[in-house]
Amino acid sequence: MTRRLLVVSTVHPPDDPRIRRKLIGTLQDEWSVTFAGKGRGPIDATRLTWRELSGGRIRRWLGAGWLLLGRGYDVASLHDPELLPLGLLATLRGRRVVFDMHENVPAQIRTKEWLPVILRRPLAGLVGWVLRLAEKRISITLAESGYAVLFRRDHPVFPNYLIGTPPPPRPADPGTGIVYLGDVTQARGLAVAVEAAGKAGVEKFSIMGRCTGEFRSRLLGIAAGYGLDLTFYGFVTPDRALEITAGAQLGLSPLLDIPNYKDSLPTKVLEYLAVGVPTLASDLPGTRAVLAGRPGVVLLPPGDTAVWAKSIAGAIADQDMRTAAREGVAAIRETFLWPEAEVRAFYRSLI
Repeated sequence: MTRRLLVVSTVHPPDDPRIRRKLIGTLQDEWSVTFAGKGRGPIDATRLTWRELSGGRIRRWLGAGWLLLGRGYDVASLHDPELLPLGLLATLRGRRVVFDMHENVPAQIRTKEWLPVILRRPLAGLVGWVLRLAEKRISITLAESGYAVLFRRDHPVFPNYLIGTPPPPRPADPGTGIVYLGDVTQARGLAVAVEAAGKAGVEKFSIMGRCTGEFRSRLLGIAAGYGLDLTFYGFVTPDRALEITAGAQLGLSPLLDIPNYKDSLPTKVLEYLAVGVPTLASDLPGTRAVLAGRPGVVLLPPGDTAVWAKSIAGAIADQDMRTAAREGVAAIRETFLWPEAEVRAFYRSLI
C-alpha cells in the first residue's frame, strides 16, 4: 500500500529548498506526495501532486485547513507555525501530523518591524506556549539543535545541510565577482555587505535570492555611489546557484546579530565552501561553533562595515585563502550532509 504524504506551507515559496529539494526529494521515492502551497507550484513538480492555496494569507490558511481535516493523506508535514492550530485539530480526528520548524519563531517575532513594539514580546510568548502545547500531540522536527530550548521534550534535528553533488571548484571569475545566496533583507546584512563591497573597490557583486522591490532599489542606490555592478538573479534553483557560485571570488554571509540568527548555521556558508569558494561570515555563536578554524572561512563582527570592507579586499587578494578553501572541499562535503536516511526512517516510524 502506497503511503500518502501531504506537505503544506501557506508562507514559504514552493521552491523552498528545505521543503521541495530536501524533504520531498528524500521521501517521494517511498511516498505519494501532495504538496499544497501558494503560487503556481515548484519549478520541478515531477512525481508530486501540486495543490495551489490561492488568495491572501487567511484564505490560504482556510484552504490548508480543508486539506488537513480531510482524509486524503496518511501523514501531514507542516512548515509554518500558523498551521499548528489546524494540525492540532487534525490530530483530534486521528491524523498523523509533523511540524518541521525552520526558524526560531519566537525570536523572529521579537524583531518584526511591522509589529508594534508593545506586542512583540507578548506575541512571542504566546507562540512559545503554542509550540509547547503542540508537541503533546504533533511530531516535531527541528532545522537547528538550538531550537530545542523552546520545547520540553527532545525532538529529531534534521540540519539544513548539503544535498546532491555540488559542481567542482573553478578558478575565480571577476565576471561573477563576489556572491550572496539566500533571501535578501536588511536583517540578513545585505545593506552592510553592499556598502562594504563598494568601499572595498569590488567591481561585481552577484546576488541570488528573493528581494522586495523597495529594498532592491535601496541596494542599487548604495552600489551606484561606488560604481559597483550589483546583479540580482532573483530566485534560482539550488543547482544553478552553485554553478554560478563555483566561479566566485568570494562568498558572503553577513547576518546581523539578532536572536533568530544567533544560534543558526547559515546553509549558504556550507554551499560556498562545498564549491571551494573562500567565505566571510558573521561571527555568531551558531556559525562559530561549527566553522571556527576551518580552512577558507573568516568570521567577522556582524554589521561592522569598515571591518567587512577591509576583509573583502584582503580575501579577494589572498590566494592562500582560496587554496585553503579548495583543499577543504572534501571535508565539507563529507561532514555536512542532509540526513536522508534519518528523515526516511522518521517518517516511516509515523505509520
